[in-house]
Amino acid sequence: MSPRSRQAHPVVAVLPFLDLRPGSSEEPLTEGLAEEILQALNQLEGLRVISRTTSFLYGGSSLSLTEVGRQLQADAILGGSFRREGGHLTLYAELIAVSTDQALWARTFEFNRKELFPTLEELVQGVAGALQTSAPPRIRRAVDLRAYEFYLRGRSYYYRFNRHGMAFAAQMFQQALDLDPDYASAWAGLANCAAYAHIYIERTETQRELAETCSRKALELDPTLAEAHASRGAALSAAGRSDEAEAAFETALQLDPNLYEAAYFYARHCFAAGKPERAIEYFEWAAALRPEDFQAILLVAQAYHSLGVEDEAERARRQGLALVEQRLERAPDDVRARYLGANALVALGDREKGLAWARMARSMDPEDPMLLYNLGCINALADEPAEALACLGLAVAAGLTQKDWLLHDGDLDSLRDLPDFQRLLETL
Repeated sequence: MSPRSRQAHPVVAVLPFLDLRPGSSEEPLTEGLAEEILQALNQLEGLRVISRTTSFLYGGSSLSLTEVGRQLQADAILGGSFRREGGHLTLYAELIAVSTDQALWARTFEFNRKELFPTLEELVQGVAGALQTSAPPRIRRAVDLRAYEFYLRGRSYYYRFNRHGMAFAAQMFQQALDLDPDYASAWAGLANCAAYAHIYIERTETQRELAETCSRKALELDPTLAEAHASRGAALSAAGRSDEAEAAFETALQLDPNLYEAAYFYARHCFAAGKPERAIEYFEWAAALRPEDFQAILLVAQAYHSLGVEDEAERARRQGLALVEQRLERAPDDVRARYLGANALVALGDREKGLAWARMARSMDPEDPMLLYNLGCINALADEPAEALACLGLAVAAGLTQKDWLLHDGDLDSLRDLPDFQRLLETL
């Protein structure tokens, strides 16, 4: 199963809602609302929904909905606006037929913050009816708007994939749970933070148990939530329960083939388990879901390299490097973009620029275990074994003790016969 295999029609795009409050920026919330609608529509039979990362590129565009729909090759496009005045919210949504530029459905909703998710449910039902789909749409369980905003902030920090981001993300998810203890998605987010910490930052029983407890809680609260199954997969992977982790990831992708986290973390799990062919499948899947994301495409390059498929590795590196450069234009302090880009540069032969980027990344967060591990990979590719081993040693000392990744990462092949590398593995 893959996102490319879904051939349902019509094709629908969902855009982020415009924030109408002057001088305000509700971007995380307006994008979050659109994503909730997109995910609900994506569950309907006989409908194909364009991925969020493709359609959301047009958020705030000066183009009309119809023009955007034509560029996205959609049959229908949903857009609208959002305004918050104190505790009163107004949401306007309209569904446009791209071929005729005619409104298929439109409605204004006025509600308070506790009525957010029932309102979204009603909105999706209206859209589904206009598109003449038969299966009932599903929105996640209703939560208070404040809890939902904390959840969205947690996701934004989580995707930084560094120790500081994880700590802030965990705080945001916990604040969401303080407001709503039955919020399954927030429990899943907290489980993801703990699983990441256990694997890459602090390999302790406390973190492993937290990932176990939180992921189980998310599933108990909502066994149909793909996000919960993906978090369960991450927790089981962190605990070394490989077969169970794979089953959880598979379930997540069956429930929602467009869930990036499920494909991306399934791919990481497969790569660490020494299954590069399967890692390639799921990294490519994740990359298709988020075409602007540099992580999955650069990591699939490593998987291709591990198999000796160098033409595909080069293609993926060049594609990923272009995405990194775009990202750094907008966020020059993105450490992960900097060091993953450095890896691609060195692998593609631009050694000096790659090492310069690596030094810049290290200056930003010199004690982050994931950064130090990747600096080890970069220096190994650059034929700097002493520096590579020093960085790997610091990564292990800082908490990154996932032995399987060191065993199977092709970037480290030049180090494998060195006694110091063997001794480092023996400590894990």
